[in-house]
Amino acid sequence: MGSEPEAGLLGRTDELALTEALLAGHSPTGPSLFLYGEAGVGKTSLLDAAAVQAEAAGMRVLRASGAQSEAEVSYSVVNQLFYALRERADRLADDQRDALHGVFGLAQAASLDPLVVSMAVLALLGEIAAERPVLLIVDDVPWLDRASATVLGFVARRLADTPVVFLAAARTGTPRCFDSSGLPEREIGPLAEQPAATLLDTRHPDVAPPVRRRVLDEAAGNPSRCASCRWR
Repeated sequence: MGSEPEAGLLGRTDELALTEALLAGHSPTGPSLFLYGEAGVGKTSLLDAAAVQAEAAGMRVLRASGAQSEAEVSYSVVNQLFYALRERADRLADDQRDALHGVFGLAQAASLDPLVVSMAVLALLGEIAAERPVLLIVDDVPWLDRASATVLGFVARRLADTPVVFLAAARTGTPRCFDSSGLPEREIGPLAEQPAATLLDTRHPDVAPPVRRRVLDEAAGNPSRCASCRWR
């Protein structure tokens, strides 16, 4: 832990240290963190790095992403996160087990009480985190279905003193169905000039100097623009 895993994370020493402290339980802001920034700035790369760090530390990683096509499907992201652990639901109290069975499509559920589902997810996390610490990662938060957003917001604010870490990311300026109130946030800004130049030179070493200067100016520190070199 502690090294930058790929060229796309050049210049992200502070952010990587932040996620490393979060995973180690040393973050002064607690076990949850919400990342936001413009498209292409590297939020998903930081989530990827956190997953690698967590797995190297022996943590279980549970990951999901919001999807526009499923934004109207209730509990689709909760299903995505926990379906592989569906057999563990049988260890929970009857109402919590039944709620998760409904979320997983294992039983008919006329309606699902968000509070019961939220408590069931907390209980399920307690079961699996008793074996080893857990990292929950949720990307593309604006596309979460509302039911999952309610549950995850509830859970993320109740992880203190548990071996569970929650890390989420969203694009700046997009509406948030996820209630991040009370959660620490970190803006992921553009790269400084030198890391941006190093990234461009690493990915495209043969770019002519005038084009290189133009790319750096127009990319304005956005890693995906530096890496893709669209203006060649």
